[in-house]
Amino acid sequence: MDQTGGAAPEHLFRSPREVLARITGSPRFEAAVEQLAAQTSRPGPQVREESVEALKEMTAGQSRRAVDAWTRMGRWMSRAYQLDADAGTLADLRERNRTAPLVFLPNHRSYLDPLVVRSVISRAGFPPNHVLGGVNLAFFPMGAIARRSSIVFIRRQFRDDPVYRAMLGEYLAHLVSQGDNLEWYIEGGRTRTGKLRPPRMGILSYLVDAFEASGVDDVLFVPVSIVYDQQHEVGAIAAEESGGTKAPESVRWLVDFARAQGSRRGTVHVRFAEPVSLRASLAEARAAAGSEDVRVAVPRVAFEVCHRINEVTPITAPALVALALLDNDDRAQTEGQMRASVLPILEYIRARGLPLASGLHLDSLHTLAERSPTEGVRALATLAREGVVTRYDGGLEPVFAIPADRQLEAAFYRNTLSHFFVTRSIVELALLKAGEDHAPDLAAAVWQEALRLRDLLKYEYFFSTKRDFGAEVRSEAELALPGWESAMPTADEAWATLAASRFLLAHRIIAPFLEAYAVLADRLAAADPVAAVDEDALIAECVGVAQQRVLQRQIHSPESVSKDLFRGAYQLAGNRGLLEAADGESDEGLAGRREEFSAELAEAVRRVGLLRGLANGPAQP
Repeated sequence: MDQTGGAAPEHLFRSPREVLARITGSPRFEAAVEQLAAQTSRPGPQVREESVEALKEMTAGQSRRAVDAWTRMGRWMSRAYQLDADAGTLADLRERNRTAPLVFLPNHRSYLDPLVVRSVISRAGFPPNHVLGGVNLAFFPMGAIARRSSIVFIRRQFRDDPVYRAMLGEYLAHLVSQGDNLEWYIEGGRTRTGKLRPPRMGILSYLVDAFEASGVDDVLFVPVSIVYDQQHEVGAIAAEESGGTKAPESVRWLVDFARAQGSRRGTVHVRFAEPVSLRASLAEARAAAGSEDVRVAVPRVAFEVCHRINEVTPITAPALVALALLDNDDRAQTEGQMRASVLPILEYIRARGLPLASGLHLDSLHTLAERSPTEGVRALATLAREGVVTRYDGGLEPVFAIPADRQLEAAFYRNTLSHFFVTRSIVELALLKAGEDHAPDLAAAVWQEALRLRDLLKYEYFFSTKRDFGAEVRSEAELALPGWESAMPTADEAWATLAASRFLLAHRIIAPFLEAYAVLADRLAAADPVAAVDEDALIAECVGVAQQRVLQRQIHSPESVSKDLFRGAYQLAGNRGLLEAADGESDEGLAGRREEFSAELAEAVRRVGLLRGLANGPAQP
């Protein structure tokens, strides 16, 4: 397949009706209907009619006029941003696209994401992707234009509808066999916290099945990172997470959203990671599992894609400013104090060679305290203009702070880089525990505690395999305590050295997650072990309890009041079998295990508090 020059292949310029006719007129479709009728024990004509209606609902086409209109709308809607994409990587992808269809899998931060990706790939000469999106966005008039511009609207829930599931698979197989490029958002919905969410694997499963039936040699999954300097949506997301109600999408919502993009908000950074080969992933997964089932490759592909998205996500200046200003015991900072907070982080970034946004240089960030147009100063000014940061000029020099009611928004920006610092944060807590326990074997103690914390956070971050994670832990310990493996200090000595450095990140990076998890663990322990656990009711209770504890200063981070974090904690509790008694287990046994879970989280939060005190206050003996 040679898709050069940016013009869409002629087969793409068909109406949805023409595409539908091509699919439903094929022998494959008739065979699928026959198989569905047998599986569901229903009359063939009835199943055929339902199958055609399902395909009609999801099928997209293209017209030159609609494609041009959609592209122009995308550029206008994203006018608040300067576009930053890696041209070299895009050129390489164009070459690969000559022989294999591409499936672009971006992270999802904004409603603008599909428009931004369309703008990037169209400028690079790619034909429009077939973009799979939620049917909630198919309202008039946008839905009618979108459907003729390769936007595929699918239902949010269809697990219990075998006909719809089968027809989605048929449609994906048709697209792949035609050599069309696809795009969907692997998180399933926009991130609520700023960091990458766990992948949703449903559509990926259907595509893996479709690949086997398509006859193409390979499909390449392209991990895509999208990160904005600032986002208008973040305020609404923060309100929803702390208990507010999400506004439904509508024409009025679209108009308001479009108006909000009239203010300049910096740059949107788009990065493309090394693609993941579906054929190679299938072979590796089958060999590892000893099974011919194609579905064994789905988790492997999903987590590898997410890992690669994180690897190429660039660190932005607003994220660094938010990192410097959050979790300072609510104290405002001068530019000089912010610079002192940022400098050790910059040295850490340099030591690890972490990716930076275009135009962002470590040397320019070092001059954050100078009154010059550096990236750090620009970021501070734009965050202040949006009200995320407040500036007070009535004293000897300006001081900056993040108001309590805007901390969730600031945390959203900070969390775009948090995955780079999570292992470092785990090592800090592990070293603290080793020191408190006066562990005789420092390396063994750090490793065991690191594994335990990794398990606590496994629904929040994408960790490497245990073997690679072990290497990462050793590397982070070496950065914190140079020469530790050769000199092998005692646990007390190691902790004293780390504490004296005052370069501590755990309270800034993972404290909100642990605090939120601790709230859910506490409420689960307080629940009647006989009663069934209602997820939505439990999370609503956690939102209220957490907000009360923030007001009473029993919880340090307002960003811990997050429905998304409580859902992660709920998943962890389910994974540990804490939602209901095991076979043969007494109610007292379940209650006891819930108490242990609550105590484990409370202890982790206590240690984070000690690190916070060391970082923000005078050194403790």
